[in-house]
Amino acid sequence: PRPKRRRAVASSSARDLLDAIAREADDDAIRARVDALTEAFDVARAFGGDGDAVAAALHGTWRLAHASKSAFDPRAPLGRRTDATTPGLEAAFATLFDDANANASASGSGSGSSSPIQRAVLSKLSDGGFAVRQGVRLRGEARKRRVDQAVCFGDGYGWFRLSANARLDAREGRIDYGFDLAYVDLKKPIAVRVPYPVPFRLLGKEAMGYLTCDYVGAGVRVCTGNKGTTFVFVMEDDDA
Repeated sequence: PRPKRRRAVASSSARDLLDAIAREADDDAIRARVDALTEAFDVARAFGGDGDAVAAALHGTWRLAHASKSAFDPRAPLGRRTDATTPGLEAAFATLFDDANANASASGSGSGSSSPIQRAVLSKLSDGGFAVRQGVRLRGEARKRRVDQAVCFGDGYGWFRLSANARLDAREGRIDYGFDLAYVDLKKPIAVRVPYPVPFRLLGKEAMGYLTCDYVGAGVRVCTGNKGTTFVFVMEDDDA
């Protein structure tokens, strides 16, 4: 009976969260509902360390319903990682601004800030300018495990795809990923595919990140990225 009760409470909390997002409640109200949902969830307890069960729960195509906001930090224009690491160009900016927080040891933790591209996309999410979808496939052969992001432009105009190889840490419910493919696929006014001019292989750790599993269930998934943004996804299709 107790597990069923927990699921019922979680389902109710998930509905409360989605209702708050749908009526465009303020950020504090949504944050409170996110906290209520995630504080009662523990991925290890929910799945008992069963990697297949975690992968199955995360599998599918998810639509982004909400993302937390972070202010632009001029000392870290490419965004700041919560673990205080500064790979690649991020380290160059940290050195340029002599940012003690950005140069902290990797064992430290701090507040994160999102990248300028992420902020630009998410700022349009509530305006209906973009639809953001994420396909998660963590089962099967290792080389086929992927996390795909698609930023869809308006009504059939095309999308920007940002794709990454992925690995699941089942105990923590964390997806570790590394970007390796990106392009813009336009459908209107002409059909054309434009490669994204970023040499992912040369970026090393700068092209890597992670997504925690703060909650998954009742068709809702809440996760937090390595730059501190919390995302609320809604299941759209069980096919990734």
